Amino acid sequence: MKKVTIMILLVFGLVIGFSASVVLAAEQTNQPKSEGKAEKGLYQALKTQVSLAEAKVSLLKARSELWINKNKEASLRYLEETKMYLNEAYQSADQSTRARIASLKSQVETTKNAVHKKSQQAGSKLTDLADRSEAALHTAIAETRTRATALKHVTATRLALAQAKASALKAKIALEIDKSPEKAKQALTEAERYLAEAKTSASQWAGQGIAKLQTETHEAKKALTGNIKGAKGKLDALITHTGDQLKAYRTRIKESEKVNLLRKRYAQLEAQAAILKARLAAEKAETYEQAQLYLEEAKGWYIRTKTRAEDASRRQLVAMEKRIDEAGVVLKEKGKQARNKL
Repeated sequence: MKKVTIMILLVFGLVIGFSASVVLAAEQTNQPKSEGKAEKGLYQALKTQVSLAEAKVSLLKARSELWINKNKEASLRYLEETKMYLNEAYQSADQSTRARIASLKSQVETTKNAVHKKSQQAGSKLTDLADRSEAALHTAIAETRTRATALKHVTATRLALAQAKASALKAKIALEIDKSPEKAKQALTEAERYLAEAKTSASQWAGQGIAKLQTETHEAKKALTGNIKGAKGKLDALITHTGDQLKAYRTRIKESEKVNLLRKRYAQLEAQAAILKARLAAEKAETYEQAQLYLEEAKGWYIRTKTRAEDASRRQLVAMEKRIDEAGVVLKEKGKQARNKL
């Protein structure tokens, strides 16, 4: 008899769910897909961050060619490459970062003219440009962190909503099968707690929907005191509406492979930039200690990349760490061999 009752409840729940979905279809199409939107925002922010890191590496190469190799043509090529990466960064950047990138692109042109004319100011202009690109990169990193936090909030909201729905279903079972309004009340108290959690991490739009669910939960709980038939109807509506709210979120919460690849690429670029900085610092005896620090920074980035890498890539990264350690040992000799090793 109990199994038959459970089956009837399941069928009844499906019918109610289908009917409510038809009625609310138009409303649902206008609701934002919160998690998808949050992950897309994170992906765009990471794309900007990686493109700006590419630009930073190209600028360091331009400085190396001009200062160490005295190769004006190569320096100009790397400046052109910098401009290409800045254009890429601009496409995916937010408004405040775009303003910085536009300024950087203008400064690249000024620096190119100085390098082309072999101006004495070319070196200082390149250094200033590199500093400004670093500042733009820091702005992009802050935006990425904001987007990552937003995605975590969306994830927390979805989890709390799923738990609230489970508690509402528990209340329905307590009322329909166990015939225990007291147990149903306890389950709805749980649902209230989970909805409060969901609201703390929700967006403004989701918060409005959760506030309605909180009202429905309170009304269903109140109805359990006398109007059991009315309480059953309110419980069915609560379960359906909580499910509708959950439809704004995808069922699986995980950073996409694209996001992971961008994170790995960024770490590789920062390691490359640190090695280039070490190479520049190794040109003068008084900045050898700074070169050592840059090597340590590079090694740190390779270690971070290693944690996300597959086995084959991990072996290459371990080999790179070893080479960095060897360069550090040679660097202590403060000679030409150290610069060549770098």
